[in-house]
Amino acid sequence: MLGHLQISTPGPLEKPMPQFITLTQIRTRIFGTPVLTKKLHNLKNYPYTTWYISRSFVRKNKVYYSISNGGKVKGVVWHGYVTPAVVKSLNSFNSNSDYLSYLNTDKSQKLSRALLKLIPNANVSLNLSKQASMNKITNYQNIINLGTLSGTVTEGAITHKTIVHDFLMGFSATNAAKAKTAGKMLAAKGYTSDKLASLMSQGYQVGIYVNDGAATSVGKSGYPSTISFKSSVQNNMAFVIAKPKEN
Repeated sequence: MLGHLQISTPGPLEKPMPQFITLTQIRTRIFGTPVLTKKLHNLKNYPYTTWYISRSFVRKNKVYYSISNGGKVKGVVWHGYVTPAVVKSLNSFNSNSDYLSYLNTDKSQKLSRALLKLIPNANVSLNLSKQASMNKITNYQNIINLGTLSGTVTEGAITHKTIVHDFLMGFSATNAAKAKTAGKMLAAKGYTSDKLASLMSQGYQVGIYVNDGAATSVGKSGYPSTISFKSSVQNNMAFVIAKPKEN
C-alpha cells in the first residue's frame, strides 16, 4: 500500500499525497503518459526536488508513478528513480538545537524552512512543536495559531477562502510559492514580518511541525509496499507562536 493507493492499481489518493525526492543527477527521463510515448523532462535537471505522487500503475512488470513538483512540471517516472521522504518523530530529538538542525537540513523539511523565513529571528521550540503537533498546548500563554488564520487565495482561475493550514497542505504550488502566499495571508491579519520579529524579541517561541505527506518509516528494501505513514501526531501541519508561562 502507498497511502490508500494500491501499487499495481491506478487511481486517486484518498489522503495527502506522499512526498518524493529525486535522486541526484539521474540520467533518465520523466515520460508524459501511462503509455510512455513522449519524453517531457530530464530528472537530472531537477536534483533534490520534492515530487508528489498522484497515482501508480504497472507496465511490463514495472511500477511507475504519476508525479508533480506542485507546479508546472508533471509526468510519469519509474519508481526506482525517486526515493520517499521520511519525516522524523519529534520524540527523536533531545534539544531545540537538534530539532532546528533537522529543520534546516532535512530534505523532508523544505516547507518548514520556507515558513520559518517568514519569521525573522525565529526562536524554534521543540517543546512547543511537540505540543502543537498534538493539538494540546498546556504550558504556554498568548498562543497565536498561525495555521488557523483565514484568508483568500487564488489557485489557477479560482479564488477561494481557506485557512493557512489547509492551503499549505495542498499540492497546487511549490513550497516557495506556498510560503509566499501564506506570508500574504498572515500579513493581511496583521502578522507582518516586522510584527513577527517584534513578538520574537518579546520572548515568543515558534512551534512548527510539517509532515507534508512524508512517510514515517521505510523498509530497507525501499519498495513502495514497505512505506509506512502511521503517526501518533494529531496535526500534520502545526505552525504556532506563543510565550512560555512564567513560573
